[in-house]
Amino acid sequence: MPMSTTTQPPVLLLGADENESLPVLANLHRRGVRVTAAAPRRLAMGLFSRYPVRRLISPNPNTEPEVFVAWVEETVKGGDYPVTMVCGETATWLLAQAKERLAPFTRLPLVDMDRFFLCRDKSRTMKEAERLGIPVPKTWYPDEAGIDAVAKDIPVWPVVLKPCISNGARGISYPKNADELKAMYETTRAEYHSCIVQEFVPHSGMQYKAEVILDEAGRALCGGVYDKPRFYPPTGGSSTLNSTVDRPDILDAATRFLQGIGWYGMGDCDFIEDPRDRVPKLMEVNPRFTRSIKILVEAGLEVPYILYRLALGLPAEPQFQYRKGLYMRYFLSDCVWFLRSPDRFKARPSFFWFFGRNLRDEIFSWADPLPTVAYFLVFFSRLLSRKERKFLLRTGARRKAS
Repeated sequence: MPMSTTTQPPVLLLGADENESLPVLANLHRRGVRVTAAAPRRLAMGLFSRYPVRRLISPNPNTEPEVFVAWVEETVKGGDYPVTMVCGETATWLLAQAKERLAPFTRLPLVDMDRFFLCRDKSRTMKEAERLGIPVPKTWYPDEAGIDAVAKDIPVWPVVLKPCISNGARGISYPKNADELKAMYETTRAEYHSCIVQEFVPHSGMQYKAEVILDEAGRALCGGVYDKPRFYPPTGGSSTLNSTVDRPDILDAATRFLQGIGWYGMGDCDFIEDPRDRVPKLMEVNPRFTRSIKILVEAGLEVPYILYRLALGLPAEPQFQYRKGLYMRYFLSDCVWFLRSPDRFKARPSFFWFFGRNLRDEIFSWADPLPTVAYFLVFFSRLLSRKERKFLLRTGARRKAS
């Protein structure tokens, strides 16, 4: 892809308090794109970065969604930002809904609302995957069939009860019998609304993420796969350690799914390899930047810059070659994993591997160290709040599978 340091249109990057904002800022900076970073607080990693040319304080999309969208519209309507990119689940959801409203002023590399919601809602995702022949765990839909009928139909326990919309494994439980399922279903539904029930895939199977970018014609422009050797909570959740791998079968399944639903932009597909049949099965799809996208950027895939060119309608050279065997660690989360995992001394690679040519950190970078200062200050300040501590550490997690 050609590069210019003087003529490329600038970008407004929202959600600069999110981990994934850091590789976006670094990649666009390396490509000579001027980025204005915005976050709902001054103590934000992206605002501490050396890469933005300007820093803004936005309303909080989680507490003031309408004010946030209105602020974005006011910020871009002068034409200063031909491209807007966004990090964070809530902010991305809001901007996807407001895409047409913002279209006269700025371009967002986000899919239309129907497909966005299809992937945000796990029940719709599973149904589409089944329609397209993409392997998924056996899934029941208690909101449609009724929880009593589902409980009678389950041949093997435990099962997995999941909210249709959540992130970071929050709200997931592992009922061991019909009575537990019914009780947990009512509790989960009261908090998260719609739920699905799935067969329990043993956690001895490796989990994977496949990142794919499709253009408006459905052509794949970029793709890579990395695994999750460690995750928190240890029963299943967000990765604390990743490594890039060569899994063309998983990349092909992710691409076929996204093409089958008419996707545009970036899709993040989660798989687990079922140890009983060695088949990778689709678990969920995230229609947004995810926390661990940095590993593919570090491995050579310019995901942010490709999306930037896609938003502008410019050609982008396909990228599928990336460095395999690169590891990335989310250090503080990995420390919590160590404290709570029964496999703390058995893990490979070892928890005590702190330095190496093939090891990166999700936050820290020698080239841009100050975001780490902001990260630690925010993290430890949140630990002072009981509610925030429970959210961060998942201390309210429900019954686990044995």
